[in-house]
Amino acid sequence: MKLPKRILYIIPLLFLLSLSTAFAGKDPNMLKAGVSYIWLSEYDSQGLMFNNRFSHHVSDRFAVGLNMGLAAGSRFDDVKEIYSIKNTFYMANLEASFDVLNNESVAFRIGGGVGARHRAEINSNADDGTVDGSVKHIKTSEVGYNGFIENDFNILRNGVAGGRVGYFAYTKGTPVFSIGLHIGFKF
Repeated sequence: MKLPKRILYIIPLLFLLSLSTAFAGKDPNMLKAGVSYIWLSEYDSQGLMFNNRFSHHVSDRFAVGLNMGLAAGSRFDDVKEIYSIKNTFYMANLEASFDVLNNESVAFRIGGGVGARHRAEINSNADDGTVDGSVKHIKTSEVGYNGFIENDFNILRNGVAGGRVGYFAYTKGTPVFSIGLHIGFKF
């Protein structure tokens, strides 16, 4: 019996959420929403990524989490006066992080994980065989990995705000480099 791919993502997440929080401190869970500027190395495209992240500390310094996002990037061709590249990515990543610095008001962490994305792309670049200006539509899914560094500052009673620099690489398609800000809360 073959399990659907969605079940393979849900089962580990439920397992991680059910772990004991005895060593995780007062507020072991964090939910954050963020926006990032992205740079796609192929064809020099730029855009924005919006994401929501849930993380659960399983110890004082180690956390696991889920990151889901939507990224949109494009490149405007000044000569043709059209968008020659338009990308849309739906992304999901399972992540693990380690708090290098964690005190009452500041946290600095490094981490990485595995993920998948669904890519929808419109391309009119001559390198892809579209010399006549016609467009090439690409719709596919890929798996890959990511790495990040993140900084959080405590605000108000249970709030957090900070920044994140991340790199997402996949089996096919362009990698994504992101720099962004987020805000959220601990519970």
